[in-house]
Amino acid sequence: MSRRASQTLPDMDDAEFAAKLRPLGDAILPKSEYPEHRSTDTPGSRITAAERMEEIERARGPKRRFEYLIPVRVGEALAEDAARRGQSAATRLLEVLRDAGYPVIREDFIDLRKRGQ
Repeated sequence: MSRRASQTLPDMDDAEFAAKLRPLGDAILPKSEYPEHRSTDTPGSRITAAERMEEIERARGPKRRFEYLIPVRVGEALAEDAARRGQSAATRLLEVLRDAGYPVIREDFIDLRKRGQ
């Protein structure tokens, strides 16, 4: 068994590395119609992350848990469809309701639990 000579990795900064990986990410990562708008608390930013979270919470209003009994086949189909799309069943359900004409807004799709708090 022969060994290949090890290759030296190119010397590049984080920005250059991210730029080179972007086409791969664009090709394989699921696309979201509702991208997260991450802001930082750095000087010159339009809005801080905390202000953006407050803005989102104000826009979508309070949340409350609802429980509905639906046929198992429907729940399973929803879960499978969501998994195929790389999203949660709750997000997929919101998309279906929006497409059916219910008052679902863009901010309803942003999961604040995934933001640094």
